[in-house]
Amino acid sequence: MATFLYRDFLIIATGLFDKDRGVWLPMVDISWWSAAGRGAHTVTDSVHSFVTKQEAETFAVEIAKAWVDERLRAA
Repeated sequence: MATFLYRDFLIIATGLFDKDRGVWLPMVDISWWSAAGRGAHTVTDSVHSFVTKQEAETFAVEIAKAWVDERLRAA
C-alpha cells in the first residue's frame, strides 16, 4: 500500500486481488480538505489487471496523480 500527499490531496493506493481471475486490480482513495469541507473520491480500475500487487499499486498511484491533476486543471 502506498500512502502519500500529492498537491495537498491524501492518496492511498493499493492492489486488490481478484480471486476469480487470479490478477491484481488497482484501487485508490483520494481525499482532501477545502473551504466546503472534506471531499473524497475512490477509483477502482477493473479494466487494467496485473500479475503482482506492486504493479497494481504503481498503476493506482499514476491513476491518482492524473485524477488530481485533472481536478486542479478544471478548477
